[in-house]
Amino acid sequence: MFHSTRNCLIASVLILGVSGCTQPKTITIPSQTHNPQPPITANLPKEPKIKEEILINNNPNLGDRINVPQNYPTLGVKVGEEPTVDRLNGETMERMAFPEEEYRYLKKIGRSTVSGKIYLVNNHTEDTVLGQKVKLYLNPVTSYSRQWYNESYLGGYKMSPVDKRLYNYLKFTNSDESGNFDFFGIAPGNYYLIGSMSCGEACGLSEEQTIRLVQEISVGSGVTNVELTKRVP
Repeated sequence: MFHSTRNCLIASVLILGVSGCTQPKTITIPSQTHNPQPPITANLPKEPKIKEEILINNNPNLGDRINVPQNYPTLGVKVGEEPTVDRLNGETMERMAFPEEEYRYLKKIGRSTVSGKIYLVNNHTEDTVLGQKVKLYLNPVTSYSRQWYNESYLGGYKMSPVDKRLYNYLKFTNSDESGNFDFFGIAPGNYYLIGSMSCGEACGLSEEQTIRLVQEISVGSGVTNVELTKRVP
């Protein structure tokens, strides 16, 4: 029994000795390290700025050049200035196509009357110059006549010949010695009332000129009274 006990003690001492000499170890798994790379930037070539140029005097040796502005001016017209009809080689402004559908719905005959007086006023003296024996006409307001009003009367441009079908819709009359006039049998609607007078010294002008008078009027039932007048010079 003593030997068994001794053997057990020796075995215990050996076990404790081994356990006491053995140190615990910690295993560390190193993480993968990445060296940061600088971002790759592509140096794309810049688009060249293309400048439009014209050659002065057709110089074969590529002489002085000037940049052409974006509004593409024609030669002889100042830069920044829109070319007008008077500057485009003397050409006239083309009228729009005659709008048949628009005129088809216009009444040619009515029961209304347009009465009035045509005259000019001298801006310097306030004298009145009566339009004696002046031919006047009513032109229905349409896209076709409005082009004439804006471009010819207001803009002063010369227009291409009028479509002859327009005459089927015009009304004519003449003023008397006192400048009074009447239109009879007019259909209600909007019209340009138009007349021309010749005037010179009496209007404060150095020489006699033809002066156009135009007024947009609205014709209803019954009698429409209007004064067709203009101050000059």
